[in-house]
Amino acid sequence: MEELYRYLRTFMDPKSDVAQNRFIGLRSFFNWAVKEGLFPERKKLRVLDLCAGTGIAGGALYETLREWGYEASLTVVDKRKEDLLLVEEWVSGEEVYGAVMDCLDDLRKLGKFDISLIFGYTMPHFDPFQTAELFRNVARVLESDGVFLLEEMDRFGAFFYRRAYREIVPEVRGEDYTVISLDEGYNPMRGVIRRGYYKLPGWERIGEIETRYWDLAGLAGIGKALFEEAGIIRKSEHGVVNVGDIIYLGKPYGCGKN
Repeated sequence: MEELYRYLRTFMDPKSDVAQNRFIGLRSFFNWAVKEGLFPERKKLRVLDLCAGTGIAGGALYETLREWGYEASLTVVDKRKEDLLLVEEWVSGEEVYGAVMDCLDDLRKLGKFDISLIFGYTMPHFDPFQTAELFRNVARVLESDGVFLLEEMDRFGAFFYRRAYREIVPEVRGEDYTVISLDEGYNPMRGVIRRGYYKLPGWERIGEIETRYWDLAGLAGIGKALFEEAGIIRKSEHGVVNVGDIIYLGKPYGCGKN
């Protein structure tokens, strides 16, 4: 998995032009979100960025909030310490913290938050059971008026309704290699498709990922069981090229309870 991840992380590597353009797009989106009043109305906002990678999304929100005059703090969570250490490439403030842990672990040890993020089209890594647990985990650490923003795309609609699903997909192209993925089976007990990843030329196997092809309504529907407010902000609504569709979940039920 680590070998595979090395080829797929360009979109958040601070040294990458792709990531720098992505950061600009994220700043634009969060500026729009502040104008639209999506966040709790108070001066100090605590941000939790889950599956954060290098912290590109959390860093963009943190810097945007500070520009708007908020007293912001940022906690980034990921399983890879080497990525979390790069969050300083995106932010310039002091209220920034990192936690090396799985987002399915008990997040309550990190404290309470006003805003939580999962950006970067991460949800295919979570099957329906894990997704329900993840959303519950987030709801437990948010304040009663807290907000959870999740960036995704309608993979079910794109791949199956519009028939764009392919058994063989070129995923990444480098100067002297291409990484492709192959459909290697479906698990009906977890609702995931297993895809193997290979480096060409040579067909070197570099890993596999079990993938859930989520639809936006499915994610928002799970969220509705845990949050009073649940909605979908389409890309056409916010208008930012480098940011996808957003699942908006607000005001968790039973805040602070197990």
